[in-house]
Parts: sequence; C-alpha cells; structure tokens
Amino acid sequence: MFLRADLSGVKVGLGEPVRIMGVINLSPESFYRGSVVRSAEEALNLAERMIDEGASIIDVGGMSTAPYLETWVSVEEERRRVVPVIRRLGDLGVPISIDTHRYEVASAAVEAGATIVNDVSCLSDPRLAELVASMDLSLILGARGKPESSDPLREIRKFLREGLRRASGIREERIVIDPLIGFFRDSSLPWYLWDSLVIRGLRGLLILGRPICISVSRKSFIGEIAGERDPANRLPGSIAATSIAVYNGASLIRTHDVKETAQAVKVAEFIRREILQAKCSDLEAYQFSFDLNASDFEDMFLTVGSHPYGAKLMSLKSELRVVYMRNVSNPVALVIKQEMLASGGEAAIPSSSIVFGSDRVDLVVLGNLKQLEKLMRKMELNAREGSSLSAEFHCVKEVLSELLS
Repeated sequence: MFLRADLSGVKVGLGEPVRIMGVINLSPESFYRGSVVRSAEEALNLAERMIDEGASIIDVGGMSTAPYLETWVSVEEERRRVVPVIRRLGDLGVPISIDTHRYEVASAAVEAGATIVNDVSCLSDPRLAELVASMDLSLILGARGKPESSDPLREIRKFLREGLRRASGIREERIVIDPLIGFFRDSSLPWYLWDSLVIRGLRGLLILGRPICISVSRKSFIGEIAGERDPANRLPGSIAATSIAVYNGASLIRTHDVKETAQAVKVAEFIRREILQAKCSDLEAYQFSFDLNASDFEDMFLTVGSHPYGAKLMSLKSELRVVYMRNVSNPVALVIKQEMLASGGEAAIPSSSIVFGSDRVDLVVLGNLKQLEKLMRKMELNAREGSSLSAEFHCVKEVLSELLS
C-alpha cells in the first residue's frame, strides 16, 4: 500500500480524505496549559466534541515531550494518567492512539483499548516494535536522531529510514510517519527555521512511501515567527502552518483545535495537487516530478538501491529548472541557446533573434542541474576571453550561480 495506510480502520493517504487526530492532553506540564484535561469524564466530553467536529482518531498522552521543558514523569505516573481515560473512551467508535515512547505505558494502554501507538522515539525501544507487530496494531513513527547536517529533510529521511528498518516486522500498511515538528533543538539551524523548512519541503518525505502525519498545533516555531509567546494566542498561525502542510502532502493532522483545523484542511486539500498515479495489473507508477530538489531525488535513488555515486550523478539530471532571463543581448542569447542544445537542454528565444542583431531580448532557459552547471562553466570561459561581451557572459554566470545555489 504505497503512500496509503490503515490506522485501525481509518484509511489514510493517497486517494483518501485528509484525516484529523484530536489531542487529549493529560499532562499538566504541557507547553499549552489550556489543552490539559484533568479527569476521565472531562476527556470523554472533549473527545465526543472532537469527533462531532471531524476527528477520526483520538490521541491520548500522559507525558509532555516538549524538548525545551522539564516534563519528565515516572512510568507509573504516566500510566496512571492515561489508562483510565483510554478505558473511558472505549465506546466512542473511533480508534484511540497512545502518545508514548515507553513500552510499559504503551502495553497498558493497548490492554485498556488503544490500537495505535504514537511513538516520538523512532522505535528506540525494540519492545515497542514487537508489541505493535505481535498485536497487529498501527504505528505513527516519529523521526528522532541527532542531526549531522543543516538539511532538515535529508536528516529526517535518514532517521525515518532507520525507524522503518526497526519496524520491519510491522505490516507496512499499518505505518504513518511524522517528522516531529518542534523536536529538533540541537541542529546547526535555529529550531523555527528547521521546522519551517520541513513544512516547506514536506513532499520530499513522500519518497519513503508512507503517509505523513503533521502536528504543528500552537507550537513554539509559530510563536517565534509571529512574535506570540502565549500558545493560547497561536491558533491563526497553527491554521496557516497546517494548511501549508496539507497542501504539501500531509495526510493526517494532529491538533488541539479540531473544528477550526477541519475547515482549513478541507480548503487546502481541495486546492492542492495530488500525486499522479497509474496502475496496470500488478504494476504501479507514481509521478514525483514536482516540488522535489536534487537531494530529494538522490535519496529516492538510494531508497531503490542505487549505488551512492550513481545516485549523486543521477540527482543532477533529475531536477528540471526553468530560468527566465530578461534584457540579455541578442548575441549572448544565441550562445546560451546553442550551449543548452548541445548539452541536451533548451532555451526559448524570440524568433527575431535568429537574425543576428544587438537588441536586448528575454529568454527562457530549460535544463537540469548538470546542464545548467555546464552552461555556467561555458559562460565563465567566455567571460575570460576579454571580448566586448565578456561582462555580460560573467553576469549570466553570476545569476545562474546565485539561482542554483
């Protein structure tokens, strides 16, 4: 089930509506104190309201995992918080998810009625994988690890690939992935920039073949960008970030605010472009040509088993760039077209440019990274010749270098 999952009866992913997971927060230490529920009866009332507003799954958590707060509680306390609530929610008719990375808590929650494990530790405890696999549960796999570069999507794919390897005993169609917005505070990038880049490039996670869960509800990156310290005032920013995430391919949204989120999700889902797919007998095909960059494609090639050196070379050929240039002298435009054609690319120039003249024209250059890098090198060589066009050849090389960096 490529890009599709079945979370305890809730179909998620390609061809399905974007689903919403409502959050039941039983942790007084939470960053968003306004979301904390203090009794099983209060949790039941909130869950019923969330389902009426559009939630397909209810996620119950008893220990906050915000990395910038002191939120640790004992296993016994976390279990004491969640088990009675999960039992109380058992007759709601929707799957219950347990938000924990502790095997003991997950096991007790499953015994109480939870059928989805929402693990933010990327299955760091092998017993969690065994629990999910042995009972045919569903899993939301959060990306965790120590970043080694400033490329968020590449790092998250690396963590998730390792997590999926640990989950090899779990049926693939039971797994959804989560890039864990708000959890990466130890990279070389500011955390709010990291989170923003992940949401912007979210389609780059689809090459892993699993539907994406996103949780941005009232998180600190929104507060940092909008200048709002109080999570209670971050709903507009949450809606904006959620809408962008859905547009960029998210299939499951985890939120404190179901009603408002549900409306935003419907609009973003209606507007977004879907991945093109085709099937003939057992053969399946999916088009990934838009919104992916060279590093995304390199990781895609590695995923299918390409040699790392070959994957690097092929990535330069995979990403088509279209560059619109204005006010280029006619002789330089003709050189650009000639060089692009020679390398297998193309350049659209005015038909009048065929008659050699000195007018300035607009043109559109089309090529992959390798072809455009070759054009840059040619422009640099031409600039060194010292002709009357050297300065313009240098300018073409400079603007291409800036756009492609």
